[in-house]
Amino acid sequence: MQRVILGLVITLFITFLFPSTYSFAQKENYQFVIEESYYKVNPENEDEFLEIHKKKIFPFWKEVEKMGLIDGEMRMYTQRIHTLKPSWTYKTVVRFKNYGAIDKWLEKREEIINKLFPEEGGYNNLRKKVMVITEGHWDELIKEIPLE
Repeated sequence: MQRVILGLVITLFITFLFPSTYSFAQKENYQFVIEESYYKVNPENEDEFLEIHKKKIFPFWKEVEKMGLIDGEMRMYTQRIHTLKPSWTYKTVVRFKNYGAIDKWLEKREEIINKLFPEEGGYNNLRKKVMVITEGHWDELIKEIPLE
C-alpha cells in the first residue's frame, strides 16, 4: 500500500514539475503574437508611403480582421522626435491571435489582395511598390511572456 501511495505522490510531483507537451501546446494556441514591421523611408517618399498604406495596406488588414485572424486592427506609428540615428520612420503593429493565425494569413494574403485590388497583380507586386520607396524594412514577431 505504501508503494502505491509513494508511486502516486511521485507521479503527481513529476506531472506538476513537467507539464505535458499537450498542455503546453494547448496554451500556445491562445497566446497573442505581435508583428511589428519597421520601415525606414526617406523624407521625399513619406507622402507616397503613407498613401499606399492608407489606400491599399490598411484595407488589406481590415479584411484579415474580418477573417478573425487578428485581434484589433493594424496600427501605425512614427516617432515624434528622432534620435541621433533614427533606425525607422514608420512602424506598423498587428496583433495576431496565435501562430496558427499567422500561418493562415500567409496562406490567404495573395487571395485577399487579388479580391480587393485585382489591378495590383497580387501581394508581391504591392509589396514591391512599398519596397521601392523604402530605404530599409524588417519585421519582428514578438510574444508577451506572462509574469504571473
